[in-house]
Amino acid sequence: MDTTPGSAERSEPSPLGRTAGEAILRVAQRLTDVLAELAAEHGLTPLQARALRALRDRPSQGRLARALRCTPSRVSLITGELEERGLVTRVPSRSDRRVRVARLTPEGEQVVEAIGARLARESPLTHALGHEELRLLIALLNRLDDADDPAHP
Repeated sequence: MDTTPGSAERSEPSPLGRTAGEAILRVAQRLTDVLAELAAEHGLTPLQARALRALRDRPSQGRLARALRCTPSRVSLITGELEERGLVTRVPSRSDRRVRVARLTPEGEQVVEAIGARLARESPLTHALGHEELRLLIALLNRLDDADDPAHP
């Protein structure tokens, strides 16, 4: 018998799962709308803005593709567009000089900071939840995200 937390609830589909999913989608849409507006103010698409934010962590192209939920070829197009705008530079990898990696330029850092600061101020999460509630929400959402990730069995 499975005794992991929540295993009893998973044995039969619960209407709560659907209700929770619908609530997550509504909030995600609100956040997406805010991000789209802020990105547009900088001449970016929401995906480009998300790519800039993800590049702060200096991911490999594969990790960036997973973070953005798109193909490596799409990541290459996005980083090329951002490079043309002067927000990203592509440099040889330290571990493999044949591979080029995208890094934020100072202007790219400024755009990420500006969008992030406004997103934090305008997010429904910031206004509706306290710090402990946000920590719990982050933990739960990360758990859900990891549930479908083969790297996290």
